[in-house]
Amino acid sequence: MKVWVRLEKFSPDTKRPLILGMGNFDGIHLGHQEILKKVVERARQKNGISAALTFAEHPQRVLHHSQGPALLTSPQHRLLLLKELGIETVFLLSFTLPFSKISPEAFIEEFLAKRLRVNEVHLGYNARFGHNRSGDSVLMRRMSTQLGFEFFECSPIKLGNEFISSSLIREAIRKGDLEKAKNCLGRPFSLFASVVQGKGRGRTIGFPTANLQSHSEILPPHGVYPVEVRKSAFHLRPLVEGHEYEYQAERPGEWLKGILNYGVRPTFEKSDAVAIPEVFLFDFEGELYGKTVEVRFYPKIREEKAFETQEELVEAIKSDVVRAKKFLLSGKGS
Repeated sequence: MKVWVRLEKFSPDTKRPLILGMGNFDGIHLGHQEILKKVVERARQKNGISAALTFAEHPQRVLHHSQGPALLTSPQHRLLLLKELGIETVFLLSFTLPFSKISPEAFIEEFLAKRLRVNEVHLGYNARFGHNRSGDSVLMRRMSTQLGFEFFECSPIKLGNEFISSSLIREAIRKGDLEKAKNCLGRPFSLFASVVQGKGRGRTIGFPTANLQSHSEILPPHGVYPVEVRKSAFHLRPLVEGHEYEYQAERPGEWLKGILNYGVRPTFEKSDAVAIPEVFLFDFEGELYGKTVEVRFYPKIREEKAFETQEELVEAIKSDVVRAKKFLLSGKGS
């Protein structure tokens, strides 16, 4: 998969039409997947290139700073999910204040028609783009006719009475409703994280843990969770320095089962300690420090709590392990 970070360096393939899906694609939920699967299908029918245009930053975070939404998926995680859906080319753009001032008409004509020479554009239901989010499907349809490309608007997907959206998933995760998040995503909620150096306290009580530094910005509430973890190494290899990259992902490792505690470790730490996710993997021998992993979360086993003694903590963890194994081995965890 090729990843372009500057549109002006892209050269259209005159023999293969570009079929483009546009959106933030944060989370790559079922609604996003519907757009992207259609892009892949149409590209296959036309012997074209399946492509996605998205942003490294969430536009609202750039425009409104702290008022913008937390990211469900880091850019790297999104790239892996896009690759798994069959997307061949990604335009991963930086959303800047100058970029935000481009009118929707100019964006369609200058970027989509002239620079990318799109053959088709696919948008989600009620999508907005351009300065002040003033561009919509009505404008895209009208200008696509004028400029000679096809336009498709995908219908929304509902979960019960609610339209599936990144906002709905964020709310579900914040509330700890991981089953609802799973139903919206079409897979268990997961995140990318780096394994970082901890204090090594877990090893001293017989439960060595890996401390995680999440790449995304949203986590479920504090507590103990059954999880599945796999190594998911990746890198972007420059093809033309600073302009074009080829996304390469090592074959993901097998899913390993474990438990994860997210919180402030009240048995050992002061009340103002920073919350950290740390994972204990069952039947695992090896070194994860410095690796990138993907972590799947399942519904919480219990709340985090302070124990009077280290022995009480150890007994609680043993009970957590039994409950997590029962859940994960029951088939509910996949």
